[in-house]
Amino acid sequence: MQLIQVMAKEEKFLLVSLEEKESKKLAQVISNNSSRRILSFLAQKNATESELSKELGIPISTVHYNLKHLIKSGLVDAKEYHYSEKGKEVNHYSLAKKYIVIAPSTAGIKTRLKNILPMAVIIAAGAALIHLMSSTTGSFGAVKTAEETVPMLAETAITGAEASAGLPISLWFLFGGIAVIIVYLIIILIKSSKI
Repeated sequence: MQLIQVMAKEEKFLLVSLEEKESKKLAQVISNNSSRRILSFLAQKNATESELSKELGIPISTVHYNLKHLIKSGLVDAKEYHYSEKGKEVNHYSLAKKYIVIAPSTAGIKTRLKNILPMAVIIAAGAALIHLMSSTTGSFGAVKTAEETVPMLAETAITGAEASAGLPISLWFLFGGIAVIIVYLIIILIKSSKI
């Protein structure tokens, strides 16, 4: 019998929030007597469905049903398989080597940072738009013609930062947006530390 191993990216943790449906499903799987017996057997060695059925004295349909839910909940893996004499793929099941972390809420700083990302993109796009508008219109005045704009852009490129004594309005907009994001993060951290 030749085993074929399926490579997959392994996660070390199974993070389950008490607020999500996964915690209820995980509790149902773990509370099932057949599932616990299968987990206990797989803690000793890997096995196929038929081996589990034979060793545990459980009907193969019950083993199949429970394995399906154990895999879905992330407690069991099927990374190896072989082909039977009839050419059917036979999975070898093993315990998923993961730590199960059950938390009241999984909405941490990482999730909140993902929520801020669209705001940061909008701020950067707004600053770019303001910069583009101010360079082609000259302080948001009427749109200049090509004859007026090209020499102005060339002069700005040559003189760089010396063209203006102060910061462009687009940078002020960008700095203001970044400041708002920082204040928002500080407020979130203060609120989460009080909980």
